[in-house]
Amino acid sequence: MKRSHLHVALLLLACVIVSLAGASSVNAQTASAWTGFYFNNKNLQGSPVFTRDDANLDFVWGGGGPGGGIPSANFSARWLRWVYLDKAGNWTFTTITDDGVRLFVDDNLVIDQWRDQNPTAHATTLNLTLGFHLVKMEYYNAEGTAEARLQIASASYPDWRGEYYNNPDLAGSPVFIRNDSAINFNFGAGGPGGGIPGSHFSVRWSRTQYFAAGTYRFTANVASGARVWVDNQLIIDRWAGPAGAWTGDIALFEGNHFVKLEYAHRTGNALAVLTYTTIAGLEAWHGEYFNNPDLIGAPTLFRDDTDLNFNWNGNSPGVGIPGTNWSARFTARKTTHTAGYYTVTATSDDGVRVWVDGNILINQWRDQSPTTYAVTVYLNAGAHDWRVEYYQRASGSLLRAQITSGVTPPPPPQPGGEVIMDVQLPGFSKGGTESGWHTAPNGYGGYALWTENNTYAAPYYNWGRYYPTLPAPGYYEVFAWMPANVATTRSARYWIAHGGAYDQRRLAQGLYANQWVSLGVYYFHARGGEYVSLSDVTYEPFLASTIAFSGVKFVPR
Repeated sequence: MKRSHLHVALLLLACVIVSLAGASSVNAQTASAWTGFYFNNKNLQGSPVFTRDDANLDFVWGGGGPGGGIPSANFSARWLRWVYLDKAGNWTFTTITDDGVRLFVDDNLVIDQWRDQNPTAHATTLNLTLGFHLVKMEYYNAEGTAEARLQIASASYPDWRGEYYNNPDLAGSPVFIRNDSAINFNFGAGGPGGGIPGSHFSVRWSRTQYFAAGTYRFTANVASGARVWVDNQLIIDRWAGPAGAWTGDIALFEGNHFVKLEYAHRTGNALAVLTYTTIAGLEAWHGEYFNNPDLIGAPTLFRDDTDLNFNWNGNSPGVGIPGTNWSARFTARKTTHTAGYYTVTATSDDGVRVWVDGNILINQWRDQSPTTYAVTVYLNAGAHDWRVEYYQRASGSLLRAQITSGVTPPPPPQPGGEVIMDVQLPGFSKGGTESGWHTAPNGYGGYALWTENNTYAAPYYNWGRYYPTLPAPGYYEVFAWMPANVATTRSARYWIAHGGAYDQRRLAQGLYANQWVSLGVYYFHARGGEYVSLSDVTYEPFLASTIAFSGVKFVPR
């Protein structure tokens, strides 16, 4: 009888061990990523076409789909993950989808919006225990654009959840976590306290916040490094420094959005300030003033000005800046309502540099008495990023800069006519992994290539180049054809090699459909060797978007 009881006990113990081993295996397999199951119907029916691990649920496919043989319309997906919550209390789960979504936490249905809808945020707050929780999100797209996002944030921190680390890499577990009412810290040399040293520390702040619809500019004024995400989209990336005030713009729909700032301080005084403002109609110059002539270190003074029209006459421009040996950087986003040629004029005592959209127009970085410089540039209609840098050495100090329209430059040699290339014509070449290339029937000329993105350059990344045969030297406006329902990337990076120079244009391909989109106006020697290049490297999450290769057009200007 005792032997029989012993056998039963051993059998039960073995079952318990097997059960625990199975549970541990599930956690190990799904705690570090979302396991995604993708279906070629919108009802999660049958077997998935493919399964993959997704680091984040942060997909904006636009008119495309998730790839892997899934169509751009009438598809669905299910994601599973064991999510670790590092404290007990209230946690807010927010879904942003176009179209339907269902969210389960520990097998309880907490969001049920299984219907066609434009991008819409739905949120729920749950009181949960510390530890792992099983989260499942189900999604479908009927037609049109596709978007699926999930954000999880502790609601126990009504403002900013601040996680403080005693190393500059956000490594390991935070030393402490606290609620911060604002990110507006001048730690100096002492650090944030609480066992954190005054140097070589890092902080991660996060929160969910309501925004009215509009375009916003976020500014991170930091010493040393920072990264800023909005809805998991990286808009400021200055992790390696240097210290400064860095900005990033993003368009937001009305509703709650997830904001995260990661900050690293290494040596010297520590500063971390995050602000944002709506920029609709805002075209003021944002000035950063340095108490040295080389724009080195963190700015001492910040100020916005309507115009750049200063005659300081050797006096200080503001508090903390000396009357001599100082410098300033001015940035603005200004709109040209009409495409055409514009004259940029700068008068300076001493040095001055002027850029538009990353291209330097005036470069007179030297000691000089008041001198005026002018250059003519062709600008498309729309918003353009301007930057003016200035330094003052000694004695007088003056800076004036203005942009005027309606000027016709001396005509360059006129090309004979526009040149259009596509991926099937001579002059186009491509490389990378052949299995990574796919075709679509709706490109320019009825044919396009597309590939899925790489986050960074890798030995197997795919690329394409267009080598035009231009009829004559001169200025050409370069256009790229955006086929509908092919590309989803918001960060396609075109390189234009022209006239011995290289310029980059970043384009959100997924926002356009069956139209030519301008990449800018450039001067070409037309002697061969000039090209437009595009690759699958977008710095977005791996395999989260698609890039289209279709027609490229060169139009004489």
